[in-house]
Amino acid sequence: MRYFIVAMLFTTLFAQGACVSTGVSGETNDASMEWRMKSLEESFLNYREEQRRQAEQLNQMQTEMNQRIEAVEAKLDDRADTGSVVVDGAPAREETAKEEGWVTDLKPEDDGWKEVQPEEQAKKSPKVAASSEPKPWAKVPKPKSAPAPAMTAQKMYETGLAQYNADKMPQARKTFDVFLKKHPKSSLAANALYWKGETYYSEKNYPQSILTFKDVVSRYPKHHKAASAMLKIGMAYEMVGDRDNAIFYLRALLDDYPNSSPAKLARKRLSALGG
Repeated sequence: MRYFIVAMLFTTLFAQGACVSTGVSGETNDASMEWRMKSLEESFLNYREEQRRQAEQLNQMQTEMNQRIEAVEAKLDDRADTGSVVVDGAPAREETAKEEGWVTDLKPEDDGWKEVQPEEQAKKSPKVAASSEPKPWAKVPKPKSAPAPAMTAQKMYETGLAQYNADKMPQARKTFDVFLKKHPKSSLAANALYWKGETYYSEKNYPQSILTFKDVVSRYPKHHKAASAMLKIGMAYEMVGDRDNAIFYLRALLDDYPNSSPAKLARKRLSALGG
């Protein structure tokens, strides 16, 4: 009887161990299957992404190719319209002229070129004329012209003022910039910088005009244009709606330059602003 009980216990323990083993093995198989599915999904997504990227590259290449073809066709159409097309396998005269380096809207003799007739070419070099066709154009050295005299400081300043008076503000500003770069110590430098500020003010670029006028005051405080620059600073602040700064600079003008002509205008503006 005792042996029978021991045998039954051994059989029960073996069965439980088998069940536990089977459960663990099943869980392991499930985890492995899930990992494989995730790997397959990632591979598939990577494959789709690579396909999409290659398709975009092909579309881009096709678009660039179409643009190039359209550019070539447009160029051919332009040549056909202007008459500069290839006839009988030889380029037209205008295209040849461009390649050889002379301007087609000028006469050949005006641009350093001289036409040589076949007879003249044969007389000058009969052997070459007999063995090969003469060149229709022979380059003649163009005489060197004297360099244009440099513009004086006075002339450059007057040019800038003329451009300003003609309402050509960008051109005037550029002229004054060149003037200040080439003639920084000129007696007209303060004037040039002031009128540069006026170009900004005329274009209603008030913030930039304020910076330029302040530069006039800081660099040339004893120059008569400093008072005018101070007045325009106050007016520019008034134009952008900054009443406090407008009053501040107009009062500073009266303190620093009380007897100047701009001071009279400053008093009127202060009265209008209630300052």
